Amino acid sequence: MVTARDIKDLLDERPDLEPAVESVLEPEEPWAFEDIDVDSGAFGELVSHDVVTQTDDGYVVADREATRQALAGQVSEQADEQSPSFEISLPSLPNTRVLAALAGALAIVFALRVTTFPAVFQGEVVLTANDPYYYRYWVERMLTDPETTLTTVPDGIAKGEPLLVATLWLVSSLLGGTKAVAGQVLAWYPVVSALVTGVFVYLLTVEVTDDRRVGIAAVVFMGTVAGHGLRTSLGFADHHAFDYLWLLLTALGATIVVRDAIDERPLVSTRTLTATTAVTVGVAAQALAWDAGPLLLVPLGVLLAADAVVGVSTDRDPFWSGGPLVLATALAAGLVWVAHTAFGWHTTLVAISPALLTAGGLGVVLAGTLSHRFDVPMPALAGVTIVGVIGGTIAFSTLAPTLWTRVEQSLDTRLFRTDAIAETTGLFGESGGWLLLIGLLLFVGVPYLLWATYRVRDDSRWLVPVVYTWYFFALAAVQVRFVGQLGPFLGIFGGLAFVHFTERVDVARQPTPFGGDPVRNIGTPDRQTVFAVGALFVLLGAFGAVQVPLKSAQLIHTQEQYETTSWMNDHAETHDLEYPQNYVFSAWGANRHYNYFVNGESRSYGYARTNYESFISATDSSAWYNRLTNRAGYVVVTPTVVGNDSQLGTRLYREHGSRANGTAGLAHYRLGYVSSDEQYKVFTLVPGAVLQGTATPNATVTVETTVEIEGASFTYTRQTTAQPSGTYTLRVAYPGTYRVPNGTVTVNESAVRNGTTVTVTTAS
Repeated sequence: MVTARDIKDLLDERPDLEPAVESVLEPEEPWAFEDIDVDSGAFGELVSHDVVTQTDDGYVVADREATRQALAGQVSEQADEQSPSFEISLPSLPNTRVLAALAGALAIVFALRVTTFPAVFQGEVVLTANDPYYYRYWVERMLTDPETTLTTVPDGIAKGEPLLVATLWLVSSLLGGTKAVAGQVLAWYPVVSALVTGVFVYLLTVEVTDDRRVGIAAVVFMGTVAGHGLRTSLGFADHHAFDYLWLLLTALGATIVVRDAIDERPLVSTRTLTATTAVTVGVAAQALAWDAGPLLLVPLGVLLAADAVVGVSTDRDPFWSGGPLVLATALAAGLVWVAHTAFGWHTTLVAISPALLTAGGLGVVLAGTLSHRFDVPMPALAGVTIVGVIGGTIAFSTLAPTLWTRVEQSLDTRLFRTDAIAETTGLFGESGGWLLLIGLLLFVGVPYLLWATYRVRDDSRWLVPVVYTWYFFALAAVQVRFVGQLGPFLGIFGGLAFVHFTERVDVARQPTPFGGDPVRNIGTPDRQTVFAVGALFVLLGAFGAVQVPLKSAQLIHTQEQYETTSWMNDHAETHDLEYPQNYVFSAWGANRHYNYFVNGESRSYGYARTNYESFISATDSSAWYNRLTNRAGYVVVTPTVVGNDSQLGTRLYREHGSRANGTAGLAHYRLGYVSSDEQYKVFTLVPGAVLQGTATPNATVTVETTVEIEGASFTYTRQTTAQPSGTYTLRVAYPGTYRVPNGTVTVNESAVRNGTTVTVTTAS
């Protein structure tokens, strides 16, 4: 909100505006432009400098008392030195058209993230992907324990994502505390996070650009980033969506602090205090939400250093911007340490990360302040900052070698890992992968990011989005999972580009950052404008918008897969199987999903990840049966397991364990279910019945039966060679009537389940 100092500075610069300021105080509010004796040019200046604002009913003076004080010259000269003062002000609300446009932008974000609705709600909540079932496991475990408190978060999660799980548990408890409620909470929380993040993006963008149109466009372009959209889609209850909230809250608070310092607003005001509190909460939450949360704190440290350098180069004391931010990180460090010591949350390394940020931030702010006050050249400050970072790193590694080793290990396992998990690959590692995850926003936004980077020295308001965007661009280049963090910041530049393009095609006014007047309100567009803006969005944003549901669809568990899971659950209940006899052995990417619904043990997919690939490529089926006995009850195979004819995966999926193509049949793997699309086949592990009979010595003995189960009908064949004495034994996995040499034999269910020997009586 405009202050007396702001208006006094305006009048000092433009004394010709004083009669206009006096005139707008005369009529009763609200009033129309025709009610005052002011020319349009002067009136436009008053509007652009927030002396006058527009409401739905007309114009009003933003702050009549401050305006009168400015006219009377009653402004404290101490404000020129930006000494601590106190100001209480309420934020001004945009008009209804702006709110409607923002609601429309958020509706687009919402619509792109709920396309998974049919797959998520299949009678019960079926979360997408694999990892969300890990958090579902812990939330439900906490709900079933009446003794659960913040201090009793299970060890399995306390060192990983304690704040996320504690929050989901608390919200679920408040809403009823049942498993059904927990499922709903986990399903919807990513969408809620996307909407709140969108509001933060809007506020941050308007704070930087003074143009509400750019803020609204930024929300829409954030919504079209598939790398962000899939991680905030309905049902994807991973930690990512939770991280985005606190990251954007921190960036928004930092933006307000930096802008207030640039505008020389009072240091102690409701606005600055609110912003500092936002940074405090954001930093603490980022550290507590994820064990790799310190990676998300790094850009704030980079911002402090960049702000100090830019401040000195523009003759601005970096203390007024850096001081509140360092104070916020110090308060956050205290909160995190309390949670660490009182609740047992996180390792010491993670718990001290805000304190390390505080120490480094304090150093660069002090260096910047001293440089400003003693006229030290900017290059010298930059050099001191670089030396300080290097020296601090060396000191930390020397004084705390154990913690430093953990830092190296964390970077190796978290950031530079080289396993086959898709989210850990680089953004530019696959041909065209970056285009599918970011869309044309990469082409649209990056040129404006470069422009803003160049403009930072002249307009430091761009510092936060520039620093954060470049940082997460670099991380995304290493691991695509960070495209989710990049999306909201790159969306800011996409929004600026979009509004600039609309101005270039003569359907909108010039964006404020390019010399246009501040845009606090927006008018009602005509049909031609709506058509032109829509066509431009289709050109620039439609490709990305289409990719969001397409990428989200890759995470869902189809109806056929869920029905496969339901069959296993029903089968386990019918046969009274308990864990681990009802453990589902599958590809690790869906292992938690299967086991959550079948046995409730979705905490880990470690066994499947370590062993399943070896299993499907193996040739010794009996050895694997012995390994899996008493460890698993079900084996799920899909078309992806098919390899050469001798491999176990091929023999299961394609031949159902029957002899074919010169490979032996399988004795311990019994097909129980085939999905309607034949993508999922479930085998149970059985001892198998032993057929014992006589035949011509050394003759080839073939036995076979017709198997009919839900979803499949096939002939099961096994073959062996009779002994020189004429006897033979052969193990079979299915009950039924078998055709044997010179007759038939019936194998019942209990014989297959108990490994019973069945004597084959040869017909005379």
